[in-house]
Amino acid sequence: MTQTIVEKIIARAAGVERVSPGEYVVLKHFVGPIGYSFTGFNFAAIVQNQLKRLGLDSIANPEKCILNGDHNTPHQSEEDVILFREVREKANQLGIEKIYEHQGIGHVVNVEKGDILPGAAFVHMDPQSTNAGGIGAYYTNGGRLGGNWIEAFAFGELTICVPGTLRIEINGQLPSGVTGRDVWFKVLNDLGPAGAHAMFLEFCGSTIEDMNIEDRMVLCGSAGFCGADGAIIQSDARTREWFKVNFGRDVETLLADPGATYADTHRYQAEEFVPMVTVPPEIFTSKPASELRDIKLDQCMMGTCAGGSLSDLRIAAHILNGKSIHPDVRFIVSPVTQRVYTEAAKEGLIGTLSDAGVTVMSSTCDVCVGVAATLAAGEVCLSQQTLNAPGRSGSDKAEIYLAGAATIATSALTGFITAPEAAPVAEA
Repeated sequence: MTQTIVEKIIARAAGVERVSPGEYVVLKHFVGPIGYSFTGFNFAAIVQNQLKRLGLDSIANPEKCILNGDHNTPHQSEEDVILFREVREKANQLGIEKIYEHQGIGHVVNVEKGDILPGAAFVHMDPQSTNAGGIGAYYTNGGRLGGNWIEAFAFGELTICVPGTLRIEINGQLPSGVTGRDVWFKVLNDLGPAGAHAMFLEFCGSTIEDMNIEDRMVLCGSAGFCGADGAIIQSDARTREWFKVNFGRDVETLLADPGATYADTHRYQAEEFVPMVTVPPEIFTSKPASELRDIKLDQCMMGTCAGGSLSDLRIAAHILNGKSIHPDVRFIVSPVTQRVYTEAAKEGLIGTLSDAGVTVMSSTCDVCVGVAATLAAGEVCLSQQTLNAPGRSGSDKAEIYLAGAATIATSALTGFITAPEAAPVAEA
């Protein structure tokens, strides 16, 4: 019986030879569970309270747990400072030692640190952490038909329903200026909010094989918006090279069996993709950027777990080199992690962006949730963030359009949504 990559990882995590879609299994071997905290949300305290409701006073495997302090950082208030101190205190009571603060967005930091590797299963409460599917890891929080993530904290195991796999096959060469984010907007546009309900997306094809790892992670990160449990891309030689070059780490390659059975396959030709923009007030409607050139902008933003990668910063720096952003536009860039910030600084990208008038911030989730890069009523923003719901970035009377790096950087120069003409897709 042949297996998809998702089925292979699930079987290994459950300690069984093979699994089938629709079957309920118990995962016992996984990374995490992983959580995070931000203002008014002490995750460690929530876990402790949930354990008490179950009649428990300890976590099953605290040495496997991870907490990411990536919201409200750098601290903006006395309340933030107190919250993070209390998170550390509660984590200490629970025996959680692995806590990352001020290092960037945890979904990516956990990959950089080697906590999540190709072929691994990991449990995380946030569906957007499925961006680690871009390195060939399997994400779950129990899924839409399975258990709850608190089960992993309480008992060291998690019940899931094995998802079917929807294959998204893309072949050919993407046009200049089209990134993984643009590809995702088109796919989501086609699938809609429930087009992959309780399934797992697997991206494949020659286009995906040529895509840099950072774009692969972005492509996988928003799978939950089409109803999917997550997304994954098989690890390959490019994955191994990325880990070796950037982190000196050797990783495995785990592949699906030839002839594996998929729930369905959707096929695309890469040359047909164009720079896309998601139109408010929801994430399911995208249009070619060329059709929105009359939209005037107040703010542009690059960052979050859906952007701010080294390849994105290279694209933006290439477009803005020797130029200045439009005087009516504020352009904010937040590299996805401090490692990316450091590498961008070494390459001179931070200086190029700053010379063009860009405000370069530290690595933080705050630019996605309105704590930073806040919008006032009537303002319009073109952004890489994960969601464009009203009120996501301040006023619910502001509008958020979503786009890829090349479109955002080009638009920052003109002051209007503008399709990039010949922006490079840089390697990372």
